[in-house]
Amino acid sequence: MYLYLYDSFLVEQKYRKTIDQIETRLTDLGINGRTIRLTILKNAREVIKDNLRDEIDTVVVIGSDKLFSESAMALAGTEVALGFIPVGESTMADILDIPKSIEACDVVSGRRVQKIDLGRINGQYFLNSVQIDSAKVTIKADDAYQIVPSGGIKSIKIINLDWLNFNLSEPDIAIDKRASSAKDGLLEVVFGKAPKVTFPLFRKIEQKDSLFYVKRLQFHAWGDREVMARVDNERILKLPLIIEIIPRCLKLIVGRSHLI
Repeated sequence: MYLYLYDSFLVEQKYRKTIDQIETRLTDLGINGRTIRLTILKNAREVIKDNLRDEIDTVVVIGSDKLFSESAMALAGTEVALGFIPVGESTMADILDIPKSIEACDVVSGRRVQKIDLGRINGQYFLNSVQIDSAKVTIKADDAYQIVPSGGIKSIKIINLDWLNFNLSEPDIAIDKRASSAKDGLLEVVFGKAPKVTFPLFRKIEQKDSLFYVKRLQFHAWGDREVMARVDNERILKLPLIIEIIPRCLKLIVGRSHLI
């Protein structure tokens, strides 16, 4: 059975025609199902949890990346597939190769399912990435070795599924973003380097970013410094942090030329 979650903003009149078209197409494809229209008083995770007691095998989000991400966290570790019909701007649509609005109904109907990794930070799942805009940290990687970033580091990004949203500045290895998989059981860690200033002309020379792969990271701030991390561009968490990869724990419906 399909469960369709409608984003709260879709109650606006300007989306009425789009929603009517989507619902007609879903009916034509024979995949209409239970629908729930969210409001600011309805939490997506709680709604999904309540409905998983029934024979739901697919949850389809209609709306924004934010609701898609919340639904992904609720379905982590289950065998329920997650589909997406984006309405409005969407980075996740690009990552999953899903067209916008009515055309996405055919992707849902095609049901091309892939099981992907998720990240976990201090016990909470994340889908895309974690960013720390400070080098004032120490890092223990895979419980085996310690890393102390140099002063030339301006940011640290831990990536699971966010390569389209992050531009490497001439990385020090040749990397194809398609090769950075959310199915390889590894997190990608990028050290973003600040430009180097030369004297006496004060010219800025761009430095190459560094990339390495890990399964588990522990972050601590230096001394009594307060260092924050941004999770999926939504949540803010304070160090210390434990970040790890959880392999193949989310089922996604993707397009034909997905990048995961």
